[in-house]
Amino acid sequence: MRAARTARVVAAVSLVVAMVGCSSESNAGSVIEPSSAPSSAKPTPPALSPEAGQHDTVGAAAFTEYWFSVLSYGVQTGDVDLLRKASDGKCSECTAAIGVIQDNYNDGGSLQGGVYTVREANTIEDFAGQVMTVAVSYDRSPRSGTSPLGQPRGRLDGKSFADCDIRVLWNGKSWVVRGIDAADQLI
Repeated sequence: MRAARTARVVAAVSLVVAMVGCSSESNAGSVIEPSSAPSSAKPTPPALSPEAGQHDTVGAAAFTEYWFSVLSYGVQTGDVDLLRKASDGKCSECTAAIGVIQDNYNDGGSLQGGVYTVREANTIEDFAGQVMTVAVSYDRSPRSGTSPLGQPRGRLDGKSFADCDIRVLWNGKSWVVRGIDAADQLI
């Protein structure tokens, strides 16, 4: 699982670097801007790892990492089907995230940036194997929106080492995100 996590982090970092571009000048302390040029490479939908299907603490943590990957995928593509399937209908934070994505894409607009990289996901509470709380540390690249006519609309600064608690629910066959407790704006 560690090798898979490392591969995802490397892929996410590579994507962020490709989106932001490189400069020969030092950018220490500067704000990283998302790329305004659309990418010709279409992201592929994330796949659920075998660990994420396990009905245990390891499965809860792996599923939470998967949820963040489908959140990133939704932000990059406007496709919220996987995010909706991975989220419980009673999760107000999940519904809000889906709404932000749909609001930006439904009229022909788009989002740039907003890629999430999970640094660490550890199950910290187990309520009879049905509901678990996963403590997550993550990074989010800066995100901005663009109208169908190319006009900027909305911006969310990047965040490093952000923390949140994700409650996941075992619905009898798989995990779904039931709720999110975060001090900082998630999406």
